Amino acid sequence: MIEELTGKMVKIRYKKFFEEQRLWVFIGKVIKFTENWVIVDGKGIIISKGKINPVDIDKDVRTLIIPRDNVSHIRLLPDDFDVFNIEVEEIGFRYFVKVKGGPHTSIGEI
Repeated sequence: MIEELTGKMVKIRYKKFFEEQRLWVFIGKVIKFTENWVIVDGKGIIISKGKINPVDIDKDVRTLIIPRDNVSHIRLLPDDFDVFNIEVEEIGFRYFVKVKGGPHTSIGEI
């Protein structure tokens, strides 16, 4: 199963360890997936309460090595998901990344 995620587009939500911590997700292509690490090429999205523009998306693609212990969950996205054109919409108190041809994926609640 671990090898099945290599080469797939995913959304990774990080664990929150305390209430004041900002929501952080990372969207991109899995380069390598092991028992302890996930290596992903993509963009991070941070949600910050109390800002005029609460959603902050990385301008450039970067590679992250993420400890599996820090991952809350992983959602598979379509293989053709475009990390260069990430669109976010607010519905009620939640923010979602638009996914063409599928259900939108939640970033989190503000």
